[in-house]
Amino acid sequence: MLKRHLLLASLLAGTFAVTACSQQTQDQTEAAVDSAGDDIAANAEAAAAETEAAAQEAEAAAQNAGTEIAEGAETAGAAAADALENTGEAVVVGANEAVANTAGAVADGAATVSDKASENAVEAEQQY
Repeated sequence: MLKRHLLLASLLAGTFAVTACSQQTQDQTEAAVDSAGDDIAANAEAAAAETEAAAQEAEAAAQNAGTEIAEGAETAGAAAADALENTGEAVVVGANEAVANTAGAVADGAATVSDKASENAVEAEQQY
């Protein structure tokens, strides 16, 4: 009977030990899960903050690019307007020169015709 009591006592002590270990393991598991949850929440907050910062940087870059494009277009428009104005002036100057040269040639031609007409008139008077 003593052996029985010792065996029972051993079984009971073992059961209490397993139960105690089981409770300790459960407590550690819960603590690890809580800690992992806290880490995940902290990482999610950090990732959200980084995503927000990246979005703000992207928005600022897009605005800067838009401004640069607008400034470039304005500069190109001004250059095109200047080129068009210069072309117009060149056409006017060229046309004026062409008209002046043509007028000069016509005047020279008229003078030559006049001179020939005068010579012919003189010759005609001399012959008659």
